[in-house]
Amino acid sequence: MDMVLGRRAVMEVLKSDGKINKLLVAKDSKLEEILKIAHEKKILVSKVEKRVLDRFGEKHQGVIAFISPKEYKKFEDLRFSEDSFFIVLDRIKDPRNLGAIIRTCEFFKIDAVIIPKRESAKITETVWKSSAGALEHADIVLVDNLSKTIEKLKKKKIWIIGADINGERCFEKNLRGPLALILGEEQKGMRDILKRKCDLLVKIPRRGKIESLNVSTAAGILIYEILRQRTYDDRKLFK
Repeated sequence: MDMVLGRRAVMEVLKSDGKINKLLVAKDSKLEEILKIAHEKKILVSKVEKRVLDRFGEKHQGVIAFISPKEYKKFEDLRFSEDSFFIVLDRIKDPRNLGAIIRTCEFFKIDAVIIPKRESAKITETVWKSSAGALEHADIVLVDNLSKTIEKLKKKKIWIIGADINGERCFEKNLRGPLALILGEEQKGMRDILKRKCDLLVKIPRRGKIESLNVSTAAGILIYEILRQRTYDDRKLFK
């Protein structure tokens, strides 16, 4: 059973179709809206002393939800179109970065986030917390081998773009069309074996002295740039 900590994250799960088995709520917490929805959905609520919640994590904000584990999707579940946009994460091990990237992907309605079974953060309470509940709405695809998965994407006519410090300036390249964006490990970037499979390597041009960004920050900038370019063809992409 997974845990979701924090008011915003719990609220997102409540508003979705996520299966909440139980809520733990601090007795002195003011959580009227959460309690109202929980009552409407007939969810079991236990009011306990704050110290009980503290055992599960410091940043619970007075509420913890116990939910059914997040179900991973399979590659075969993916749907492809002329507007397909996938994010591929190579060895992103920090669960906070994974959660932040998932939040960005859900915000921009990316089709799916693809992660490997090995050498990668998996869905934990930290990921739930960092995603601020967005994980409940996002499709996460778990695969055995990223290299083989990229080959499968190519067979589906998906353009493979990699984020790399030595790539071309992202603002100067045409990033329209069905594509998958690969983002690599926080320290070393993507592996060479994946880099060689990319149709294009891009970078975010800098003005300051720092050479790189946090991977979740870089993901947000690149995702926005790709969708910004697509708005020239379809103004309805953004609300």
